[in-house]
Amino acid sequence: MKTPLTGVRHVFFDMDGTIYHGSVLFPTTIPFLNFLKERQIGYTFLSNNSSHGHSEYIKRLANFGIASEESNFYISTDYAIDYLKHYHPEIKRIHTLAMECMDRMFEDAGFIIDPDDPQMVIVGFDMQLNYENLCRTAWHLRRGIPGIATHPDVFCPTDKPTWLVDCGAITACLEKATNTKIKVLGKPDPGMLHEAAGRIGIPVTETLMIGDRLATDIALGMNAGALTCHIVTPGADLIVPEGIVPDFAVANLGELQQIWSDMEQNK
Repeated sequence: MKTPLTGVRHVFFDMDGTIYHGSVLFPTTIPFLNFLKERQIGYTFLSNNSSHGHSEYIKRLANFGIASEESNFYISTDYAIDYLKHYHPEIKRIHTLAMECMDRMFEDAGFIIDPDDPQMVIVGFDMQLNYENLCRTAWHLRRGIPGIATHPDVFCPTDKPTWLVDCGAITACLEKATNTKIKVLGKPDPGMLHEAAGRIGIPVTETLMIGDRLATDIALGMNAGALTCHIVTPGADLIVPEGIVPDFAVANLGELQQIWSDMEQNK
């Protein structure tokens, strides 16, 4: 059974669209983080975006005036690594279609980047997509090498005048070109939240998942058994899914903070 909001021991945040948008920090973010700190409630930034590593995220939040460390993050690359170690411990050699930061995280976890003879193909959010590597990835898939994708998002939010094609769309391209299926990890796979909660030793039922996308953030929380709060943002979901109902729906973190404070006073 889910804990009431006043019983939450840890909060998981989506990042882009939830605590900031592109290069703009939402004004309610830091007050809400302080609200949690005052109550000794921990928090983790939980992102599907595999185009950045922990160090990049730490720098990005520092530019917003938010101090953080590696333990404050659990991203789709972390989950892909944990997934392979738990369910495919025989996999050591991988070929990636991804940013260099993702390669570094896999190498740090003991994997070998092998573009010639991999045991697994890993598809991430590659913002430097190279056609030759796209074709090589397709060739590996076509010859029977299994593949996983770090997350299903087909686009990434931005405040710039462009549309960022994300991992889910790249995955669809590969599947269409090769007539194969790639296993997709990341939100809304409940395993991602269970792994993240396991790292901090808190039951998922005593956590709160906050995000702007129903199809990934809120579905993740629902699938895993966490309390959920939807930051209602028009356009966050390309297609609004049916049957995904959050426990709370607010315009920003300030509204959630007020609801939380009112519940404390009425206990």
